[in-house]
Amino acid sequence: MDITQAWLEFPENLVIIEGARLLSLRHLLTPPHLDTVIRNPENQERIWYILSEEYPQDHPLEVIETEPEGALRTRKITLSDLRKDGDAQIQNAAALHVPPLPENRAFEFFQNVVATLRAPGGCPWDRKQTHQSLRDDLLQEVYELLDGLDRKDIETIAEELGDVLLHIVIQAQIALEDGEFNLGDVVRRISEKLIFRHPHVFAQAETLTSDQVLDRWEKVKKAERANQDKQQGLLDGISTAMPALSMAYSYQKRAAKVGFDWDSVEGVWQKLYEEIEEFRKAETAEARADEFGDILFSLVNLARWEKIDPESSLRMANLKFCNRVHFVEEKAKSIGKDLFDMPLEEKDRYWDAYKAAE
Repeated sequence: MDITQAWLEFPENLVIIEGARLLSLRHLLTPPHLDTVIRNPENQERIWYILSEEYPQDHPLEVIETEPEGALRTRKITLSDLRKDGDAQIQNAAALHVPPLPENRAFEFFQNVVATLRAPGGCPWDRKQTHQSLRDDLLQEVYELLDGLDRKDIETIAEELGDVLLHIVIQAQIALEDGEFNLGDVVRRISEKLIFRHPHVFAQAETLTSDQVLDRWEKVKKAERANQDKQQGLLDGISTAMPALSMAYSYQKRAAKVGFDWDSVEGVWQKLYEEIEEFRKAETAEARADEFGDILFSLVNLARWEKIDPESSLRMANLKFCNRVHFVEEKAKSIGKDLFDMPLEEKDRYWDAYKAAE
C-alpha cells in the first residue's frame, strides 16, 4: 500500500517529504506548525540533527511501519530517541510522522501578525508607519540588542532579536503594500548572495582559513558589483550612518586590502605619537578638535592591527565604567552617604575594591 494514500485522511495541514531530500539539508524547509511526514526516512542521525533545529528533544514522533500483510502500524518515540542506536529506530520505517508545534512558533504566523496590524481595521499606529518613520526605532532596537550582547544577557538577546526581526518584517510588509518588493524577495536576495559569496561551501568544497575566506569575499563582492554594472569607489558602500569608530574601522580595513597600510604596527605607533604631539601643540579649539579626531583615527588603526573591534572595545569600556560607578553609588547608599558628598579617596577605595573583584 502506498504510504501517501494512507495519509489522505490525515489533517489538512500536512507536508510530505521524501527522506532522501533531507540528506542535503541542514534545516527543515517546512513550517513547524504543520503536520510533517518524512517518507522513507534515511540517516537517523541527520534527521535528529535537522529536527532539533526547531523541535524540543521531548517532542513526540510516530514511526510508521508496514506489516508483512500490508497494514500500517505506528510506534511512538521522542525526538531524543533518534540520537541513539544508529538507525535502529527507523530501520524498517515507511515514514516518520512529526506532529506540529504551536502556530506561534512559525515564522509565517509572525508574518500574519504583522500583516494584520497593517491591514484595514488593524493598529492605527502601525498602519501609518513608513520606511523612514521607522528608521530611528530600528536603530534604537539594534543598540538595545548590542547592549544585551555586551552584557551576555541571553533573555535580553532573545527579546531584542525579536524586536529587530519585527522591523525587518514590517519594512517588507510596507514595501509589499507599496508594490516595491516582498519578504520573499528579501530572503531570495540574501540567500543568493550568501551562496554566491561562499563557493567554497556551496560549489566546490574547499578548506580555507578565515583570512582566506575574507580575501575571497572581497574579490567575489568586486565581481558582483561588476556583474551589476555598479561603478563604485574604494570606500563606497560603507554607510555614513555608522557610529564614527565603526566607520573609521571599515574605511581602514577596506583601504588596507589595496595596500593603503603601514608596513608594520610600528608605523601605526609612530603616527599615533605624532598626532598626540600635534594635539598638544594646537593653539586653537578648532585645531585641537581636528587633531583629536586624528588621534582617534590613529587609535582605530592601532585596534585594527591588533585585531580589536574599536566600537565593541569602547562599548565594553563604557559598560565597565557604568558598573563600577553603580557599585560605588550603591555602596554610598548602603552606608547612608550621598555620592556627591563622599570624599574622592573613599570613592576610589570602593572603586578599587570592585575592580579587584572583577
